Amino acid sequence: MPKRIYKARMNVSVMSLADLQRSFCDALRSPNAPPDTLLDELLDDGLALQRFNVYRNNFIVLNGDALSEMYPVIKRLVGDSAFRLLASAYVRKYPPMERALLVYGKDFPEFLASIPELSTLHYLKDVARLEYAWTVAYHAEDVERLEEHQITALPAEHFELLHLRPHPSMYLLHSEYPVYRIWEVNQSEDSEEVISLDDGPTHLVIIRPGARVETRVVSIGAFTLLQKLGSGETIGDAYIAATRIDPVFNLERFFAQHLFDGTFCSLTEN
Repeated sequence: MPKRIYKARMNVSVMSLADLQRSFCDALRSPNAPPDTLLDELLDDGLALQRFNVYRNNFIVLNGDALSEMYPVIKRLVGDSAFRLLASAYVRKYPPMERALLVYGKDFPEFLASIPELSTLHYLKDVARLEYAWTVAYHAEDVERLEEHQITALPAEHFELLHLRPHPSMYLLHSEYPVYRIWEVNQSEDSEEVISLDDGPTHLVIIRPGARVETRVVSIGAFTLLQKLGSGETIGDAYIAATRIDPVFNLERFFAQHLFDGTFCSLTEN
């Protein structure tokens, strides 16, 4: 095996900076040995390969740990060893694109759904969506909640033409499975409760109106109303859509509970 000639002080670069960065990032994500063309670019005292492997291992492990913190229920459902393998594969396919890892893992639910070995765990993707939404809501911006004086300042006779803006942390999740119960039961390592998948579907609102993230199970009517309001429709049009899918939906009761509890942050005429 030919010996590598190591450069004592500095290398004469033959790659552009962009090519060097691209090659380095590709090598971090690959389980294979880094190419010689990359190692030739690194300052080397004979340990460049070993140092690169340590760096790559830290890259995979630390980003995998960030996923583990965001998806503790998924980790419990599939087991520690399987989760570590999944996290390593995910990091290689979807490396972080931001400096902070607070909300790293956006594509993890879809990634789980793409794994053939998990194809029988149909609910897993939606549980992951719930966990991701919880973290995003936790880190969402703080805004003032809607207050009564903001309503009195607008014409009451045109209430149905007004626009309600939901809190920016709000995330709506529909699942054919009882994902809330699965998520709730698996908050504790001690729980052995068995959840029937026939207990679905579920409509959830994940939101942080104050200091604490709330996960609410709502009716399909309330879900539809919030969905339409979130897309910019008027109160009147959102209500019509809600009653079409849920004829017994009661708007007055819904607003009595949620109009001023932090679910909404503004009420405007346009």
